[in-house]
Formats: sequence, C-alpha cells, structure tokens
Amino acid sequence: MAAGQRRGRSARALGLPPSLRALAPGGGAAPRPPDDRPVLRLAVSKGALAIELGEPFALGPLRVTELVVRLAGIRFPVDLSGGVARFRHRRGQLARIAVEAQGSDLAGWAAPRLRGFFGEGTPQLLIAPIEDGALVALRSGETALAFEVAVAPGERALRLLPERARGIGLEAPPHALALRALSLIAGAHGRVVEGAVVLDAAVERIVRLLLPAAGARAPAVGGVQWTAVAAEAGRFRAEGALGEMPPALSDRALRALEAAELAGAADELALAGGLDQARYNYLSALERAPRHPEISSRLAWLDLVIGDRAEGALSTVVEAMPAVDAGLLGGALLEAVGDRDGAFSALARAAHAEPYGPLAALAWLRAARLADTFDVRLDALNLGVTRAPGLESLRWARLEARLDVADVRGALADAEHLEASARGPDARHAVYRRAAEMILARGYAADARALFERALRYAPESPDAVAGLARSLRAAGEGRRALDLLARARALAARSGAPACALDLELGRGLAELAGDLPAAVARVRAIPPGEPEALQARLLEGRWCAELGDLGGASVALGRLRDAVELALQGRAADDAGSARGRGALLGEGHAAVAAMLAEAAEIEERSRGDLLAAQRHLGLALRLRPRDPGVLASFRRVSGEIAPHQAAPPAAAAPIPSPPRPRATEQRIEVHVPAPRRRTLPPEPVVIASAPAAPPLVPRPPAAPTPVDRGLLDWPPVAPVDPGLIEEMPTLDNGDTSTELNAPGPPSVTLAEGQSPLLRGFALDDELLADRLADRLRADPTDQGVAMALADVLARLGRDLDLLALLSARMDEGDEATRQEVAPRRRDVLARLAARARGEGRDAEAELYEMLLHADST
Repeated sequence: MAAGQRRGRSARALGLPPSLRALAPGGGAAPRPPDDRPVLRLAVSKGALAIELGEPFALGPLRVTELVVRLAGIRFPVDLSGGVARFRHRRGQLARIAVEAQGSDLAGWAAPRLRGFFGEGTPQLLIAPIEDGALVALRSGETALAFEVAVAPGERALRLLPERARGIGLEAPPHALALRALSLIAGAHGRVVEGAVVLDAAVERIVRLLLPAAGARAPAVGGVQWTAVAAEAGRFRAEGALGEMPPALSDRALRALEAAELAGAADELALAGGLDQARYNYLSALERAPRHPEISSRLAWLDLVIGDRAEGALSTVVEAMPAVDAGLLGGALLEAVGDRDGAFSALARAAHAEPYGPLAALAWLRAARLADTFDVRLDALNLGVTRAPGLESLRWARLEARLDVADVRGALADAEHLEASARGPDARHAVYRRAAEMILARGYAADARALFERALRYAPESPDAVAGLARSLRAAGEGRRALDLLARARALAARSGAPACALDLELGRGLAELAGDLPAAVARVRAIPPGEPEALQARLLEGRWCAELGDLGGASVALGRLRDAVELALQGRAADDAGSARGRGALLGEGHAAVAAMLAEAAEIEERSRGDLLAAQRHLGLALRLRPRDPGVLASFRRVSGEIAPHQAAPPAAAAPIPSPPRPRATEQRIEVHVPAPRRRTLPPEPVVIASAPAAPPLVPRPPAAPTPVDRGLLDWPPVAPVDPGLIEEMPTLDNGDTSTELNAPGPPSVTLAEGQSPLLRGFALDDELLADRLADRLRADPTDQGVAMALADVLARLGRDLDLLALLSARMDEGDEATRQEVAPRRRDVLARLAARARGEGRDAEAELYEMLLHADST
C-alpha cells in the first residue's frame, strides 16, 4: 500500500491531472490536418466524361470553387472502376472555372509585398470590394494612400485600372504610387501596360498549379474567356467558360479604359520618375480631352508634389471642377495658396465622402490644424476620432485640444485610451510620460503628478519620469521634495549613462530659486559642456547668478562664452549644413527669438553690473542678427550705441578747445568774430560783425551785381537776394542771455557781412552741432514733421554722426508710412554702407557683419 493511503480508498496514479480538453467530446484529439492535394472526381453528363473539382481548393489567397475538364475521345460503355487515376494521363479541355477570394485574405497575402512602400515597415493594407471594382488603401503613420481599381476582363486576361488616387503626406503623385502598389501586389503575374496592370494568362496559371498537384494532366484552355467578375459582401468572384461571350463592361471600367488610353504614356513616365515629361504628356492629353476631371487631377497632383506650382495646379483644377469639390487635392492646393477657410471646407467635404476611415481621419486632422478657434478644432478632431479611433496622432492632437479648452477629464480619457492601445511596458511608460508633460505644461500639476507616478509604475528607474514628477511637485509648492527627486533623477541618469545636462540645468535652477544656494547652482550649470542643447541657457544662468554673487569677472566670462557660442553656431550654419557644422547649428534649436532674448539679457547684465557698454553693444548686435525686426532689441541697440557715440567722437583732451568767456549781448557791444571754416567748405573764413539792427538802415546805391548762390543747407530758407556788405539779413542773434532754441526767435536780429562774403547760411551758417540740437528739439516737439527730420538727417550726415543718423532713419522707417519709408530707405542704406566699411577698415568684423546684414535685409 502506498504511503499515506487511507484504508477504503483507491490510490490515484501519480502524474499530471486530467485535461479539461480531454474531457470534452471527442477526447480532445487534434483536428485532422487539411489535405494539401485537390480532390477530383469523375462526372458523366450528356454522354461526355469529365473531371471535376470535388471540393474548393486554396491557391494562396484564392479559392478555386469550380473546375470542369472535359475528356474527349472516350467511347461508351467505359469502365469507371479505376476512378480519376484511370484517366489522369488524358489531356482534356477546360470547360468551366470559378475563383473567389476574400478581401481580408488578399490584404494579408499582399501586405508583405508592400514592405518599405512608405519607408520602413509594412503599411496597413485594405482591399475591399466596391461596385464594379475594389478599394485599395494603405497607411503608415500620418501617410495614407487610397485609390479605386476598375476591373476590365479581356479574353483570358484581367486588366486592373487604378483611378481617383488620393492621399496625405505623399512624396510622389498618388496615381503613380497606385500603379506601383498594384504592380508590387501582382508581382510576376502582372505587367504595367498604358496605365493598367494586366494579369496575363490567369486561367493557365491556375490550372497548371491545381491539376498537377492532384496528379492529373493540365488541360487545354484555348477558347476559355472570363464571363463574369463580381464583387459582393467582402469577396471577389471571377468565372470563366468555354465558348462564352465576354461580359459587358461597367461604366467605371469604360471610363478607366478611356483615361488609360489618353494618359497611359504619362502614367508610365510618372511611375518611372520622369515627372517633367509626364507633365508634358498630361498637357497633351488635356488638349485632346479638355477639362477631363481625372487627367486634370493627375496633372495637378504632379505639380503639387513638385512644389512651388500651387497657383498653376489650382487653375488646372478649377477648369474641371470647383476647388472645394476636388477633395484632398483641392484642400492641399487652397492651403498652399493661403486660403485657409477654403482649404478647411474642401478637407471637411473630402473627409465626409472618404470611404477609407484612416484617410478620412487624417483629413480631419489636417482640417483641425487650419481651424482658427478652439471649438472648431475640437469638433474636427472629434469627427476624426470617430472615423479612426486607433489613430495615435489624432488622439494626441485631441488631447492637446482638450487641454486648450480646459477639459482635463477628456484629456485624461484620451491618455488612458492611448495607454490601452500601447503594447509593452516601455510603450505604456512613454504614453503616460508624454501625456504628463503636456498636462504639466498647461499648469495642472496634480493631474500631471498622477500621470508621472503611473509612468514610474512601468519604469521605476526612468530619470525623465522622476524629473517630471519633481517638476510637478515643485509646481504644486512642494519644493523640498522636488529638489530631492531632482537629485535622484540626476543619479539615475549618471548610473544609466543617459544625458544629464537637462537635469543639471533643472537642479541648478532648483538650488538657486528654492534653496538659495547660488554657488552650488553655478557649479551645476558650469558643468554643462559646450555644444549641448542646454549650453546657451547654462551660460546665461551662470552669468546671471555670478553677477548676483558679485563675481562680475566670472559673469563677464560666462556671458562672453554665451556670445561666442552663438557666433560659432551662426558661422557653422552659414558655412555648411553638414558634418560638424550641423552640430554647431543645433545650438540654435531653441529658436532665434529665445536666443535673442538671452543675448538681450546678457547685454543688460553687462551694462547694469559692469557698465561695459561695448560688451552690451556686441551682445545686442548679435541679437539683431538673429531678430533684425525685434523692436525691443533694436531700441536697446540704438540707446547703447547712442551712449557710446559721444565718447568715440570726442577729440583727445589735449586738443580740446579752451572754453571762451561769456559774451555780452550784441546790443551792448560790437563783437568781431572769426569763424573757422566748417566741414566741407571751400571758402576761406571771413570776419562777421554782429550788431544790433539800426532803426532805418540806409541803402547804398551801387551797380547791380551777380547774385550770390545760396546754399539752403539744412532748412528750407527763402532765397537770398544780392546784398551790399552793409545789408542786414534777418538771422537769430547770438545772445548769451537768450536761452531760446527756436530758429525764428522774436525780434529782428541783424548780421553785417564783410564785403565779398556769402550769406550767413553758407559762410557761417549756424554751428552744425547747435543746429542739430535745435532741429532735434523741434522734432521732439512734433515727431510727425518729416521735413525737420530730413533736415536733421542732413546735419548729422555732414557732422559724420552716422550712428545717430542710423537711429533717426530707423525710427522714421518703423514709425512712418509707405511714402516715408521709400524716402528714408536710400539714406539708411547709404549710412549702413558707410558704417560697415568703417567697421571693416578698423578691424571690427562682427560689427561690420551686423551692418551688412541690415543692409542686405533692406535691399531685399
């Protein structure tokens, strides 16, 4: 007796417990494998002997449901006891054949043949029966192609003609892609002939595969024609018979055959990649068949794919049909020409009429990107999700749109759906982490925290998820816990060898803003090496925190490295987009606006902390290279340049003129003034005597003399008549007690000119510096006075104050109308050219490049 057995009970044999399947009826026996040989039988009908197919037999995706081979030359009575084996050596005549295929079976068989059609991987393939043909559709990511196939049977061949090809995200004309897809599916069984894929000798191929597999001889197939081709309830069926008439072609097949005859040569050229020659042939076909909708669409698609031909392609379409009725083609063309509303309408119509769900969903996605309001965008995305619930890009877009309208519950539902659709812990972790980042960016810290925790459920050692949880805690006010998690994320990244620069940046900010430990924060960001995407932000933060610590030298060095890194990135991008230059240009990945803002802040630090205007000017000049039209950067550059200009233009202290003592009023004393020759003067200096105006100045008769030319100079002065040396002209009196800055001061002052001296405006005029100040005062009093502004520009040009002149002209261009800009633009180009030449001559290449860049922008 076995150990442990109780008396009265039988011992159960050791072994596995009985299987539930073994207890089922039939004992769980494995099903008999299907026979891989067709079943044939003999049949006698109307005095003739024939071999028939006993049961349907599968040939790849096809199922042969009916096959009859007549055996001729047999006399009755005949012994049939030997069955088919007795007559298998005889060569018969095929009398009838019927073949059918399920659309799903065809798609599963053909999908591997399309591997790499849309890049890597195998696209999703749909082959579905429609009236008088089939719908074929492919999708991979946000790229989709759909077309219809018209089947036109011949004597023993089947002609497959694609039409109405359309798609989204394609890099080639959709009709050419449709031809290529059909040819890949057909493989060696078909060939491309005038825009159609022809399946030659389909009957011979079927019987030569089927009957020899059953041990019988392949029959003759002469005279057998296809009599019916039908698509019904998810399957295709084709029948052939001996001596029957071919079926009547459907309207779809007739239209497709005519289009293939007209544009077949162009279709083959487009398939081979000869787009220019294909375009010429399409135009020739439109000459023969004007406004043909199908050919017009193929030509417009070709122009759209080539690029920069949207207007011409749109004109081709509108001649055949309204643009909003042209489906995806009309939407793409209207979007390309800037008609966003029309493009939205065309895409919405196309999406409603599209039978292929994923393509309709992608159309709704593109329409949503064109919507101007949140509610319209969300409605479009809802319709798209209805057509293709499993499309990830559409779900992510709707999640973001729901966050835009503060629908956090709906966004979380989309995140849960995406997580349920993902396969594997890595994919689910990526879904939750991405959703958490999006929700945290909108300020919903509590919901983001929950999603980050779910992401950590699938990947507990993920430094990105830990850092995201830290940011959400920080946003929720738990700063100390956030710092601890950031340090843990940094340790995890170092352990796994993952890049940790972003974590160092976050940890540095946390140390500075939460713990107030600026030295440790500086150490963190200083550890980020050059060339990393976070390097620019790290150098700015290092300079800011060093300035707050009082380490002005360290701040200047850090900000100088920031400027040098941006200059290297710009030079690398301008020189070449390949190799190491691309790596340097990647530093600007944050966007020109963000980098320009960094440089502007660096300039502010240099000016505020160290008073280094030249360094601030260099920072602002580099920022202007990135954002030439930024008003804030441009105003700062003008201000700093204006503060630098007087110091650069001032003469040495040894050569400074000795200030003259205050002069008495001209009414109290006659003063003889010798004025040095102004710039650009050719006349020698002449003595000018200033005195009070006599009550009745006597006129001295003299012979008429030739009038002296008057240089109006900077103001629109009235013409000056010839005067005697003693003639008094009306000019402002230089009075020490008069503080007025107006040019036309009250009271008629007088000026006595020496004999042979030109009028005061040319020989003495007003001192250019004084005149510039008075004109500037008048312009500040009335900024809209264009005449005073241009007069001031002339004075500044004569004085050589090009930086002030550039600031004045730039302000006029920014604030004036189109006529003002056209008047000011040539002057601004001239002063930019002078500044660039001067900077280049003095070795300031960076400053010269800035001026040349502004000059190029104005010229274009």
